[in-house]
Amino acid sequence: MRRFVMAGMVATALLLAGCSSDSEPSSSPDEVAESLAEEEPAPDPAVEGAEDTSVQDYLDEHGITDAMVMRLAAVAEANNYADPPMAEPDAQLFATVIGDHCETVASGEKTWDYYKEDDKSTGGTQAQVDAFYGFTQDTFCPSMTSKQ
Repeated sequence: MRRFVMAGMVATALLLAGCSSDSEPSSSPDEVAESLAEEEPAPDPAVEGAEDTSVQDYLDEHGITDAMVMRLAAVAEANNYADPPMAEPDAQLFATVIGDHCETVASGEKTWDYYKEDDKSTGGTQAQVDAFYGFTQDTFCPSMTSKQ
């Protein structure tokens, strides 16, 4: 599996989950324990058992159906972008990564050539890259919608 896919999936998962890194100076263990004891509110029973729906929310907001997710996964597997069989949660997360690629290219921030060259630099053959991005550009991205 390509390194960019895994890195992209992790980055997207972190972005969708709302994680961020802080660049504050490190504190002593006593300060950290003291800070945690003071700032930690009581857990909200309604939130405690809540399921993370950020991936499904992204798919829904962009009109990415289960059929689109599974078709993208099949194309990814056939072109060595993922090890078969891709489990449904992995396929959904992968679809968010590729959906983000679609949006990034549409905004002009990056190009398809950028993604293709990146994939070739991590071991993708020209045929695999062409087949995967041919499907992505011609079928997957145009099928996405935005309800925003």
